[in-house]
Amino acid sequence: MEDENYEDFDKIVGQLRLHLGQITKPLRLYGQGAYVDSMIPELINLAHQYHLKLSGIDIPYYHEDLHW
Repeated sequence: MEDENYEDFDKIVGQLRLHLGQITKPLRLYGQGAYVDSMIPELINLAHQYHLKLSGIDIPYYHEDLHW
């Protein structure tokens, strides 16, 4: 049962990654590809933190300094 949950989670994260890639595609046309590549994982982390907070789990968010 837990393996199914992990597979579902991985599938959902993969779909989110693809959607974010499509949304940010215009930025690549203007030479911002490196920023997009670093931004997508950060947005996924923020979405996960948001989900946890909505579920009543309050974990402090930490990220390394991003060089934007």
